[in-house]
Parts: sequence; C-alpha cells; structure tokens
Amino acid sequence: MTEPVLVVIFLRGGADGLHLICPSADTDLIAARAPDLRVARKGDKAGFVLQDQAADVDFRFHPQAKGLSELFGAGELAVVHAAGLTDGTRSHFDAEDKMERASAVSTTGGWLGRWLANQEPDGPLPALAVGDSAPESLRGGGGVPVAGALDDLILPAGHELSHMIGQSMMDGFAAHPLIGPQISKLVGLSGLLSDRLTDPDTGERPNYRPDVKYPKGPLAQSLQTIAHALKLDLGLRIATADYGGWDTHINQAGDFAKRTRHLSQALMAFWRDLGDRREHVTVVVMSEFGRRLRSNTAGGTDHGYGNAMMIVGGNVKGGQMLGAWPGLQNEALAQGADLAITTDYRQVLAEVLRTHMKTPDLSPIFPDFADDPLGLFA
Repeated sequence: MTEPVLVVIFLRGGADGLHLICPSADTDLIAARAPDLRVARKGDKAGFVLQDQAADVDFRFHPQAKGLSELFGAGELAVVHAAGLTDGTRSHFDAEDKMERASAVSTTGGWLGRWLANQEPDGPLPALAVGDSAPESLRGGGGVPVAGALDDLILPAGHELSHMIGQSMMDGFAAHPLIGPQISKLVGLSGLLSDRLTDPDTGERPNYRPDVKYPKGPLAQSLQTIAHALKLDLGLRIATADYGGWDTHINQAGDFAKRTRHLSQALMAFWRDLGDRREHVTVVVMSEFGRRLRSNTAGGTDHGYGNAMMIVGGNVKGGQMLGAWPGLQNEALAQGADLAITTDYRQVLAEVLRTHMKTPDLSPIFPDFADDPLGLFA
C-alpha cells in the first residue's frame, strides 16, 4: 500500500466543538455555560491542555478525549477551530447537504464523488462507505460499495450458490452498456473478497483480527472495517464512516462524554492498528455545525455555526491549532449567539486533496472555491 488514502469521519448531529476542544479560560464561555458544559482547568475532571494554541484562552481537550490529546501531543493530529460553512444554516439536513456537496454551483454530486470521477483510481475497491448508506459526499463517484463489514460485499455472503449467482449476473448483464461495468466490478470484488477472507482449510470466514484492541461501539466497528480493507491491499483510496447522536439539546454532559470517549478511543485504536500504513493515511473528523455559545435551560446546547475540525495523518504537521480564533465576546459572535467562522471548511478539505491526495487541479472538485493552504502538512 503506497497510494495516499483519505478517511472521513462525519459526526452527525452537530457536535459541540466548544465542549470537545474548549477555550476553558475564556470568561465569556464561563459566563455563558454551566460547568458541566465546558472543560475544567483544575481537579479530577480537568481537560488535556493543547500546547500550541490559536489564542491565549487555555484550549483543552475534553477529559474523555485522552487519545485525541495523545495524538496531538505526538504531532499526528492538528486542529482547525472556528471552521465550518460560511453560508451556514441551523438545519441538519441543509447543513449536511451543503457541506457534502461543497459547492454552490456544481450539481454533479458530492466532493468525494467528484474526486473519484475526476481521478478514476484503480483497484478492486477504490472507495468504501461503511454503514447502511453512502453519504452525499460520495454521490457521483460511480457506484461506491456500501457495507458494514467486508463480508457484506460477497454475493451472497456465505451461500453455496454464490459462484453460480455471480456467473449468472455476468452472463446476463456484463455486456449491458449502462450497468455492465458496475456488475463486472461487483462480481469481481465479491470473488476476490471470498478468496481473501475464506480459510482454505475450513471454508469459514473468520472475523477480522486487529493488531490492537478496539473499544466496543459503532465507530470502532466501522474503523475496523476500513483497517481490514487497507490491510488486504484492495486499492482503497477513499473511505467514509458516520458517527451519529451528537444533537445534544438535553442533558448534554453525560452523553457527550460517552461519545467523546468512544470517538477518542476508536480513532486511537484505528491509528495504532494501521502500523506502518499510517504514513499513507489522513483522517478528517468533521460535523455539519457546532453548538451555540450559551447553554439552554434543558442542560444542553442548540444548533450553532462554528466548530472544530481535526486532521490526523502520518504527514500532518500536528500538535498545532490552525486558523484564526475570533473570540467569544458578544460583538465577535455570529448573530450574537454562535462561534463565528474564520476558516471555510473547504480550505481543510482542499488542502488534504491537493497535498495528501496529490490532486494538483481542484477546479473539478471545488469549482467555486479558491484554496489558500493553512499549513496542515509537513
């Protein structure tokens, strides 16, 4: 495996970036939120300090984000705070749609789909959406496989007639001008995976055996599937995984801590599991929007604008917070309520595609956006 790989983790629901990577000494934040909706600086629940900060407000990772803090400290994770949609909306549907299309003028799919259509990467599995459905970002990418585990891509998984069914599909549709190429890819991938995953002595397909222990949970399961595909050298270049449940209007503190712990532990396990393959992989963690500065009366936070993005990679210039911090004073807030956005999220995506994915011409992917590198990569 030598070609660069991009993994996109989307935190569905609007994760609270001010709680995940918190300006803990900011007096406006302290005045606006109860103690359990911000990160403490002292005591048993103190957060992990970011040594390189965008402003003098003592940014700290949430106390359940130990793995993220360790990746940051090891120089493998960078943070871009106050990032997001510059034409934001507080609607989940609209914000996800805008963010995954990543263009106000293009009608030809999502940003990852346009990259796949433009670059046409080789290999039996150039892209994979882990889960029940493909995100809009992959639309237009030419029939990206969707699966919770690689076994799901074998036709039909575990059935003794699978070879006959595959041959029948080829006999019936391989020459079809529209769906023939997709059928050929589907049957070819199924046969390849069946050969790679089946024990020749027992005829069984053992579960993936990672090199490290993952936590139990949905994101960890998704990331194991991606790690499995990378270790099988299937030509994977783009992978997506969703992690939902971040819409914390009520009693945010406890649920947010659980999800943050799982995100942190799962991402750290994935990163260690890749071993030397880390050199070729970049992971982007993003969400459709952040939460409002001021907490609500139900112990939660409502839909906001600015958020934090995280970028993990073997060639990422980590251990630094990039972008301008606008502050949380009333006059600095967007519409008097939200963290203002100083970095268009496409700036991060464009730099990842141009530098890590070695895509010199981004005009087909972001036709209405001129990138200006932040300095994410060494």
